[in-house]
Amino acid sequence: MPQTRPYDFYARQYERFNAPLAAEIRAEIYGEDIGQQGWRSMREQDEIIVLVTNAPGFHMADIACGSAGPSLSIAANTDIHLTGIDMENHAIAEAERRAEQRGCADRTDFIVADCSKTLPLEDARFDLITCIDAILHLGDRTARLNDWARTLKPGGTLFLTDAAILTGAVSKAELDIRASQGGFTFAAPGVNEIAIANAGLQLLDTRDTTEEAANLARRTHAARAARADQLVPDEGEAWFNARQQFLETTADLAASHRLSRFRYIARKHG
Repeated sequence: MPQTRPYDFYARQYERFNAPLAAEIRAEIYGEDIGQQGWRSMREQDEIIVLVTNAPGFHMADIACGSAGPSLSIAANTDIHLTGIDMENHAIAEAERRAEQRGCADRTDFIVADCSKTLPLEDARFDLITCIDAILHLGDRTARLNDWARTLKPGGTLFLTDAAILTGAVSKAELDIRASQGGFTFAAPGVNEIAIANAGLQLLDTRDTTEEAANLARRTHAARAARADQLVPDEGEAWFNARQQFLETTADLAASHRLSRFRYIARKHG
């Protein structure tokens, strides 16, 4: 499939996000369909829930939110206010539809914006910021973390994941496959920790989630393979095969701990 428009994958993904087949695949992969995708496990969702409180005015931001399914699941079951930011119009439209469906549209707002640039958000607005597996697409992570820290309230929390930490020998061919869906920056171990500290944030906890990512990649590959007769007519054979190769390579790199995923929780000094 031509790679001249790297975000075509995401546009098509969100256009069919609410289709019964997409929901069926998510339920099989994750055990529960809350509109999630990628390498976010239900364990990780629970970790975010622990950080959310029902204090009056609690405000959460989901950066590069996609259709914001997991964050909307939290908003629908609490009294928090949720702001989601993503560059994909189709994703934001789906997020707004889901917010209406879940009855929390009055406590949510969604913004179409390029998350690789300074966000159109005021200082000290948020109690919690999440960015799940998107920082690798956003270029200068030091600049991004500085900007996110600006929008956190004193004592606010950042929940960040990065699935592109180079922890072993990886060939260029493997890197090309792993980075085939848009702009991509791989990081050495320690880079995120330094960027977090330089942004004035205190790192509270780090967890290696590489095995979870490997398992989700395998499950996604298997779920799609089992439904090839339904997916190929929609995606086209070339794209279907490229996506399967991406998932297989992702699983192999993670299972061999050559390309790792980490979760970070940090707090802004109060």
